Amino acid sequence: MNLLASLPKGDALDEQAWCSRHRGILSILWLHVLGVPLFGVYMGASPTLYLGGGGLLACIAVAARLSMVRRRLQSAIATCGLMTASALLVHLSEGQIELHFHFFVMMPVIVLYQDWLPFLVGLQFIILDHGVVGTFMPDMVYGHTGGQTHPWTWALIHGGFILAECAALLYFWRVNELAQDEVRASEARTRMIIETALDAVITTDAAGTINRWNTQAESMFDVPRTEAIGKSLTTYLSTSDPSTEPGPITSYAGLVPGAILNRRSEMLGHTCQGTSFPVEIAMSCLTVGGTQQFTIFVQDISERKQQEERLHRAKEAAEAASLAKSQFLANMSHEIRTPMNGVLGMTELLLTTPLNDKQRRYADTVHNSGTSLLHIINDILDFSKIEAGRLVLEYIPFGLRQMLTETIGLYHEQARKKGLALSVTVAPDTPDIAHGDPHRLRQILTNLVGNAIKFTETGNVAVFARPDEGDQKLVRIEVADTGIGIPLHAQEKIFDSFSQTDGSITRKYGGTGLGLAIVKQLVGMMGGHLGLVSTPGQGTTFWFTISLDKSSSRVSELQPHSSNETTVAMTAQQ
Repeated sequence: MNLLASLPKGDALDEQAWCSRHRGILSILWLHVLGVPLFGVYMGASPTLYLGGGGLLACIAVAARLSMVRRRLQSAIATCGLMTASALLVHLSEGQIELHFHFFVMMPVIVLYQDWLPFLVGLQFIILDHGVVGTFMPDMVYGHTGGQTHPWTWALIHGGFILAECAALLYFWRVNELAQDEVRASEARTRMIIETALDAVITTDAAGTINRWNTQAESMFDVPRTEAIGKSLTTYLSTSDPSTEPGPITSYAGLVPGAILNRRSEMLGHTCQGTSFPVEIAMSCLTVGGTQQFTIFVQDISERKQQEERLHRAKEAAEAASLAKSQFLANMSHEIRTPMNGVLGMTELLLTTPLNDKQRRYADTVHNSGTSLLHIINDILDFSKIEAGRLVLEYIPFGLRQMLTETIGLYHEQARKKGLALSVTVAPDTPDIAHGDPHRLRQILTNLVGNAIKFTETGNVAVFARPDEGDQKLVRIEVADTGIGIPLHAQEKIFDSFSQTDGSITRKYGGTGLGLAIVKQLVGMMGGHLGLVSTPGQGTTFWFTISLDKSSSRVSELQPHSSNETTVAMTAQQ
């Protein structure tokens, strides 16, 4: 029962395919109705045999066409007719056409009908014709002496061949059936995936004619598949720019990678009501039998576009608010600094008057606090000016060596109080005279040197200046210290606004977190780059490059040039 259940029963063939094959087999059978008598005349056989055989074949062919007979029985009758015809040809030839002729008759029957019942009918004919007739009337089956003398031996020999050939045929039959089942299952899975996909899936030929339209496509474009199939894809998809033609989506045969094939592209979808909506498509091409088939996956991105538009408007509003704040602070620069300078000026005057110790201590506290507050205000106002785009750099000649020496000299006393060695080294090939903004360059240095001293408890702070190795038109300045260093995770954000390595730094050392952000902006405005190298617990080296045009026309007016490396060192011990 299991063997019969595993054998094909012709169920894989639809009605149209089975009828077409059945008509072909009956046509062969009708040819035998005429061919058997002619062959009998040619062989000089008995008229009773070949005329009776032809009439029998005609009756079988008519029976195989009766509509009242079920399909499988019709196929068995037709097979019976073919095997009868082959048996007649064997006997009319007096065994010259031997047993294997039957097997070759069975092969097309099995392949065409894909049913085990006709196969069983054919096999029974072989057993009856060669097993029974061949044994008792060997001269009608075997055309050689050996077969006629020893019919049982030759029946067994032929039977073994037939069994082996039938086994091979059945194995091929089963393998072919399993392969077809797998193909059908794969096609069913593919159809299910396509029909249940969240994206619209459309298949077209090389000309762009739609031949598959899934359920999601029906919903997205509001077009039933019966209406969409057969139309051009450009009816429902076009390029995003309405002023241009559909372009590459119409030239399917000439598609190349880089157009819209195998990549995502944004386009416009069109419903049957004429409304348009943004979509994102991905197209792939498959060549089957020399014919190109294109599969297009379409995703409605209307909601994503709306979200992007909302985010864009929110970003513009935030940027506008930030710009308004920066412009307000930049405009308030004079109004904020003037009264603060007045407070500091009057405090300095107060300190020149006769005061007792307590009053002088109070006045010193007011002056120091006001100076610190002015530094903070200056940082905030400078940063606001940069953000508002109102900071303008000067372009004047100045002595680079002199500016470096004077700037570092401002920190001599602060370094002496902490017991730090403070030095500045200028390479001999560094230009003496440069063109740029010395005030802003000094601001960069004061921020970096001030930070280095603030975060260094022991050791030294050193400043180096030399031409940049990568570009001789740039000057590279380094500020190295032996301080607390910066952790690796904090180095990425150290140049961000209001940023320090952690909250405890602000509480212990003070500061707004704007100094390095201002340095970064100023270095960028000067056409340079900024970076750092740091090891926690061992120190930090900040470096920056700036573009300063070299000039030697006014060397004598500013500072004499020395061919030796210039080094200024300031060391103090507590």
